[in-house]
This record gives sequence, C-alpha cells and structure tokens, in this order.
Amino acid sequence: SNDTTTYMGIKSAFGISLMEGIHKYAKSGLTAYVAHKISKYDLMNKDSVSVNNYTETELYVGGELARRQGKIFNYNVTAEVGVAGIAAGTFQADGNLDFNFKLGKDTVNFIAKGGISRTKPNFYMRRYHSNHFYWDEGTDFNELSNEINSRVEGELNIQKWRTNIKAGFQNIKNYTYFDGNALPAQEGSNIQVLSATLSQNFKLGILHLDNEVTWQNSSNEKVLPLPKLSLYHNLYLKAQLAKKVLSVELGADVRYFTKYKALAYTPAIQNFHLQNENDPIDIGGYPIVNVYANLHLKRTRFFVMFYHVNQGSGSSNYFLSPHNPINPRLLKLGVSWNFYD
Repeated sequence: SNDTTTYMGIKSAFGISLMEGIHKYAKSGLTAYVAHKISKYDLMNKDSVSVNNYTETELYVGGELARRQGKIFNYNVTAEVGVAGIAAGTFQADGNLDFNFKLGKDTVNFIAKGGISRTKPNFYMRRYHSNHFYWDEGTDFNELSNEINSRVEGELNIQKWRTNIKAGFQNIKNYTYFDGNALPAQEGSNIQVLSATLSQNFKLGILHLDNEVTWQNSSNEKVLPLPKLSLYHNLYLKAQLAKKVLSVELGADVRYFTKYKALAYTPAIQNFHLQNENDPIDIGGYPIVNVYANLHLKRTRFFVMFYHVNQGSGSSNYFLSPHNPINPRLLKLGVSWNFYD
C-alpha cells in the first residue's frame, strides 16, 4: 500500500517576560506573547498520482502569571486565545496550585490543577486521503465542531507515609474519535470521566512493596470505553552488598485491568478506534506477571527479566487491544555501561 502524506509547519513567537523576583514587589513572573503558525499538507488524490495541497494559518495571543520560588505556596496560570486563521474562536486556559503544609513532623504537598479548552480537531481528523481510507470534512461527513474540554484534578503527597492520592473529573463536549469503521465521528452530548488513583508503597528492611490502584468511569462507554479498575503491584528485595558497592534488586511485578471493550487498531490509519458493533469482544481480566533481577556495580548495570512468566495460565487472554496479543513468555538480558571521567 503506497500511501503518502507530507506535512511541514513553521511556528514563530514573540514575547515579553517580567521575571519573578526582579523587584521586591514582583512576587510573580508575568509573560505575554503572540504566536503565528503556518502549516502545509500534501494529500494524495484518488488517482494515487496527483496531489492535493492544503495550507492553514493560526494566530494566537497568550500569557502566563506564575510564582515558582515560594517555599509554601506556588502557582501558575496560562491562557491562549486564537484570533485568526483556523485558530479563530479557540482558546485554552490552565492553572495549577502547589501548596505545602505541616502534618505532625511531616510535610504534605497538595496540588490542584484545572483547565478549560475549546480546540479544533486536528487536520487529519478533518481530511485524510489514502488507498484504503479517504475522507473530507463537509463532503463525507458534517463539519466537525470545536471540542470543549474542562477538567479539574487534585493530588495529595505524603512523603513520610509513601502515599500519593489523585482524583479528577473531566467533561468533554463534541468528543472526536474514530468509529467502528475507523472513520472520524463526533459525539455532540457531554461525556464525563471520573478517576481516582492511590499509590501506596511499603518498606520493611530490604523488603519493598509498591502499589498503584486506579478507578475510572466513563459516562458513555460506547464512545469512550475505559477499564473500571487498573492495578499494579511490585514486590522486591533491595539491598547493598560488597561494602555497599553492589546494589541488588530481586522481585516480581504484576499488571491487571478489568474487562472492557478496548479500542481496536488499524495500521492503515495508524490509530485506535472503536470496535465494530457486529463483533465486539472484551479485553482484560488477565494478569501479566514479570520476574526480574537488577544488579548495579559502580558504572555498570546488569538486568535479567522473565517477561510474562504466567503465559498459559487461566484464560490466556493476554491482549491489550482486540486481535493483537502481547508477547509470549520471554527471557530478556541487558547490560548498561556508562563511560565518563
């Protein structure tokens, strides 16, 4: 399949910044800028010989207000607005807050993030020409609307307890995706995604246990499918030998996610898409276990891994996307040697 597409882009920006701390009253840094981008695309025509040319320009103005040198309280807010070209009517605003406070003898770090954006679907979602897939916005389907995305997330870090907690909410309107036929589509109604992650690590002498548990929920599983639960656990021994010159790590890890209708993959468009409604299958419900050893001696690191050691057990449903199994049981060896004075 002799498919060809080319892209060339040039972006330039001019900005002025007032650095944080340049004056005793300058408690925050302030930046303002204007940016221009021109993009040129070449797509093959239906005769596979001639070429269609497309040129798009974008003009943005934006700015940032930030404080990064504070010991207790830091923040930054960025905003960008499209004023001309295909960027007209688009915008993006993001902000985060970083706050440290005492909890007993420990310091707790709290991070809050949020943002809202109105963006245009990328060029290849709107137009794509190849031997097997061919579409043009406004001809093969209605013109795609700007995608509106709002999100908020909170994160809590307690270093002494080795604990990290994250929770987030996202609302998407005009979500753009590839449907069951691997063609562009758009969902006009709102889609909400809720997620929460707990990372908790334990240590008892040389014994370590690292854990990460993620729960997530999509309000529209037909358009935006997600596994409800994802798990990662790593149990290992870590010690220093030979007068603390040799570092040794021996352990095993496991990854697992609950069953869901995962996205399929089509090489012709090099993208993931929804499964065909006539023959959907569930992916997941199968643990992937690896056993490994790491040895670090001065400048040299040697590792050995027995990947997917549990192949053949249980349902043997070791897929991450439909009809594309992961690698079978493998023995991996490697050496890393750093050369420096």
